[in-house]
Amino acid sequence: MTSVVERESAAAPAGAGHASRAGDLPVLRSAQADWPMPPVRTVLITHLLDTAVPYVRLLSQSTELAQVVPVPYSARQEALSLLDDLPLSMPASIEEVGAMAVAAARRAARQGDSPVMIQEVGGYCADAVGDLAGVPRFRGIVEDTKQGQWQYERAAPLPLPVFTIADSPLKALEDVQVGRSVAYSVERLLRLRFYRLLSERRVLVLGYGGIGTALAEHLRRTGVQVAVYDPDDIRMSAAVVHGFRVGAREDLLSWAEVIVGVSGHRALTAADLPRLRDGVVLASGSSKQVEFDVEGLRRAASSLAEVDEVLELRAAGRTVYLLNDGKPVNFMEQSILGSVLDLVYTELYLCTRELARQTWEPGLHRLNPQMQRELAQRWREEYGQR
Repeated sequence: MTSVVERESAAAPAGAGHASRAGDLPVLRSAQADWPMPPVRTVLITHLLDTAVPYVRLLSQSTELAQVVPVPYSARQEALSLLDDLPLSMPASIEEVGAMAVAAARRAARQGDSPVMIQEVGGYCADAVGDLAGVPRFRGIVEDTKQGQWQYERAAPLPLPVFTIADSPLKALEDVQVGRSVAYSVERLLRLRFYRLLSERRVLVLGYGGIGTALAEHLRRTGVQVAVYDPDDIRMSAAVVHGFRVGAREDLLSWAEVIVGVSGHRALTAADLPRLRDGVVLASGSSKQVEFDVEGLRRAASSLAEVDEVLELRAAGRTVYLLNDGKPVNFMEQSILGSVLDLVYTELYLCTRELARQTWEPGLHRLNPQMQRELAQRWREEYGQR
């Protein structure tokens, strides 16, 4: 006799699974209908989480995807499987992401008359802008993240146009969800692997930008003792106004039982080990392994033990626990969830469309403020009345 579960599984569509349940993107669909994409070939660098599957699929309906290059540390196997009909290549390491995308853009430029562009998420192609500027029909780059925007700013003067949404007022709305996501992942790991409650820990947030502000506020609302450190004096003053504990960096490092890095820069190195409390837990909410000098910490350790998502290091006479090998802990739970993804993905689409529509001057560009307002209105009408 076939069980109910077996009958339901047998009736499920081929390829169904967790990733197939990722939410629809109605605002993006309406934007694609009202603002269609001109002919263009796109190389896409993306965090291929389950939640990214609907976006990649919809983007492939508007632009010819010449290559999809997943970021290795964030790619999910089920997401890869659901998109296996697309030209998708997995880099062997994060160091190969940019080179693979640039090579794909070169191939795409040789294969037709359509413009070619790269849409990416972390500045992986910033070192190659000089080479890309010489590729025939290459229109430019669309960048998603602040860390990526900083990479392109360091490459100035840019020889080609780069559209960024990183400092967009719409993208800033995502910071709240990222802060909540980071807090959730740290809480889950603390419960699951340390049998402790985050609300009973003293937490230091390194970085008080948009994500750091959202993270600190969320932690405080859940009863956590929160301190903040940022090298920027104005941001530290803002933390004081908002009622958070601040102080000298070395004092805060020795105070904290959990340290969460969301600065977008290198926030802690092996030289800081003597300042840390015995048993401190380190967690990153930034892309790649930027917050902590993971290799330096490993070299400084007299012993290492890695079990599940926790790397235990013995160094400078203390034990330090590093979560997810210094990679963003929130990516373990799909990074961010919810309706804000529809907003961010649609702005990425519209920036890609702008690049496809016309030739732009070299340098950084943003989506027209009027179009940002119209997008915000559409998103609010879709989600604000639920």
